[in-house]
Amino acid sequence: MVHLQGFFYLAGLVAAHPVHRSPSQENKRAATLHSYRFDTIPQYTTIDVSRESINSSTLNRRDFNIDYVQVATRMLQETAPNVEFRVIDDHYIGANGVGHVHFQQVVDGVDVVNADFNANVLRDGTVVSFGGSLRADVVEVLDAAEVKGVSISPLTAFRSAVNILDLPIHDVSSGARVVATGDDEIHVIEGIVGCNTSPTVKRAYFSTNRDLFLTWRIELDMEENWLLAFVDATTGEVAGVVDYTNGASYEVYPWGSMNPTESSRRVIVNPENEASSPFGWHSTGTENYTTLRGNNVYVKAGFQSSQYYTDASSPSLLFSYPYSPAITDPQSYALASATQAFYTLNKFHDILYTLGFDEAAGNFQVSNNGKGGRAGDPIQITFQEGGTALTTTPLDGTSPRIQMGVWTVSGGPSRDSVFDATVLIHEAMHCVTGRLVGGGATSGCLSTTDGLSINEGYSDLVATLLRIKQTDSRSKDYTVADWATGQAVGLRSHYISTNMQTTPLTFQSLNELSSSGGFDVGTTWTTAVYEVFWNMAEMHGIGEVEKVTLDARGVPQGARYLLLKLILDSEALLPCSPHHLQGRDALVQADQILTGGENKCAIWRGFAKRGFGEDAVRGSGAKTRVNGFKVLSGC
Repeated sequence: MVHLQGFFYLAGLVAAHPVHRSPSQENKRAATLHSYRFDTIPQYTTIDVSRESINSSTLNRRDFNIDYVQVATRMLQETAPNVEFRVIDDHYIGANGVGHVHFQQVVDGVDVVNADFNANVLRDGTVVSFGGSLRADVVEVLDAAEVKGVSISPLTAFRSAVNILDLPIHDVSSGARVVATGDDEIHVIEGIVGCNTSPTVKRAYFSTNRDLFLTWRIELDMEENWLLAFVDATTGEVAGVVDYTNGASYEVYPWGSMNPTESSRRVIVNPENEASSPFGWHSTGTENYTTLRGNNVYVKAGFQSSQYYTDASSPSLLFSYPYSPAITDPQSYALASATQAFYTLNKFHDILYTLGFDEAAGNFQVSNNGKGGRAGDPIQITFQEGGTALTTTPLDGTSPRIQMGVWTVSGGPSRDSVFDATVLIHEAMHCVTGRLVGGGATSGCLSTTDGLSINEGYSDLVATLLRIKQTDSRSKDYTVADWATGQAVGLRSHYISTNMQTTPLTFQSLNELSSSGGFDVGTTWTTAVYEVFWNMAEMHGIGEVEKVTLDARGVPQGARYLLLKLILDSEALLPCSPHHLQGRDALVQADQILTGGENKCAIWRGFAKRGFGEDAVRGSGAKTRVNGFKVLSGC
């Protein structure tokens, strides 16, 4: 029999109180929870066994001739005679013929938190491995110390946990009450808001390298976390936290908030869509990362590593760093910028995937998981590089590159363009349009003036679709890069507007704009499709921004994502080097294919208002566009 003397000592030594770090950001719930994680490192021992024992175990994998639970229990009793324990009712025989038994250490019938043991037994009764974090010195510790009992109530402990951990639970002071359950050991808290089920409270011992003390074990099932919080039953302090919810957290401006003037930053937990990113955002399926790198996006700094920045790394995948637009040195908030870039691009990836821009369509991923297309091409984004924003989109299978700069603003600190999502999404949409028009294996399909107009126009329009608020109406004007530039109209000379006086651009305006240059070639197209959006919004509503909801036909609910879906589908329908009227017709056809033409008239009326109507003419010369304001017959 193998003895475990050293085994207990190490487990007791490392099961210490966690170090509690002082959060430096306003929204630190995720950081606070992380600071209360357990630090226990269990022992694990494997035992060499004969090939005969293994073979006999695998011949009849689940036909045990001995009581494997009894074997495991006897082993623990003989090697740790002073440890009180209970057998956890989850033992089973695996498909490989090994019996698995788990034990919980207890003191006077009360569980000792994180003091566990497991043993694995072959069919012939041979123990092949065991491990755990039992505490062998319980009697000595309790004899030497003044044993403190319970001096705070379950309700007081619950309130303490909510306050210390900054949990989103309400009516704690006024409405919370303890309800009897018929079990003296379990207390239920009711009368509060913020939990999916009523929290439960029971006693548990908590072990550190020096002490063993009673706590209240509080179970809280909330929207974004499912916690076990252990509160010292004497002092009311939080001793430790278990979070059943695993995943990544990012302190960012949330999706739909395009810049620092539209919302405050907050910690977003587990934002990935499992169907769109089955490996999560920090894995390729074969490689796992604790940095801002994964299957969809790879973030790099546009400057050499400095005192402020090395690649952001977090073993717990908690990316929470300080930022304020008032800071004058951009490199001092580089980690926050990197986090924002990673979050925004991954979120955009998942939204687009749901709408059909997937592996076969040529999207950007390290691994395509056997679903078609060419792999090995995640978006590579370099932040704080130069003073502009640029995108390069090569063929499917080669990573597109996005460069996001720091922009000079008159009368104030420079502004990192990553924090203006209209700029970042504009650039990312260039990657998408470049892949879809003409196919992922063809390049240069948008190099004509008309192609430039459609490309720039859709990039502006998609950034605007994701910015529109539920309270907006068709009188609301938008632009791109207004925050990054510090200018109301942003980088454009006209607003994206349905008002003909505010923005008088029409199809025929392109005759002059195509020769004079400037981004208004894009604004002309953007504004026409913006008219389409508001026509569709009157039919379907604007729709939520956080996620895509599809009906039984696969049609997005709300005009926001329905139009974005039609744009993606229409781009895949377009030939190489398309002109505007072909872009119009492709959008109409995409709607016919998806919905049976439910939005045909909304599309035609929007285009016709801006001169792209049924009687519009595109000649063969540079200045041969003729406005047409006729709406399709029947509309």
